[in-house]
Amino acid sequence: MSEEWFSPSAIKFTKVHTLWLLHNLQELHLAWPVDSSSYIDQPGKLAPSSKAPFATPIEYAAEIEQRLEKCGIDGLILESVEVWGKSVQVMCRYLGMTPSTIDRKMNTALRYVASGPSRRWHNSRKRKAESYKEFKDRIRGKR
Repeated sequence: MSEEWFSPSAIKFTKVHTLWLLHNLQELHLAWPVDSSSYIDQPGKLAPSSKAPFATPIEYAAEIEQRLEKCGIDGLILESVEVWGKSVQVMCRYLGMTPSTIDRKMNTALRYVASGPSRRWHNSRKRKAESYKEFKDRIRGKR
C-alpha cells in the first residue's frame, strides 16, 4: 500500500502530515519526496520560488527534529519507531518499559509534534512556545 503524498504547501502539521514527514525525514535532508504515484509537470502553474530548491525540505526536517527533541525520550521513541523502523517490542527491551507505556509515550510525542502553529513555523517567534511538560500537563488536565 503506497503512502499518500503531500506538497510543501499542503503540510499543516496534522497527525497524518507529521507521520508522513517522519517517514520521509531522511529524504527531506536531501530533497522533497517525489510523488511517485502521479507526477505531472505543469509549467507556468506556480511562480518560481525565491528559495533554493533544497531549503524547504531542510526547513521541514529541522522543524520536525526540533519538535522531537523537545519531547526528550518520548520523541526519541517516536523517531526510533517511525523513522528508524524499530519495533515497539525492541523499544520495550531497550528501555525496560511495557508496550502500553511505549505506545502512550509515542502517541503523546506525536500529538505534541503535530500540534501548535503550522503557519510561518520557520519564524522562530511563531514557533511552538509551549514546552512538552506544559503540553502533557494540559492534555492530562493538570492546568
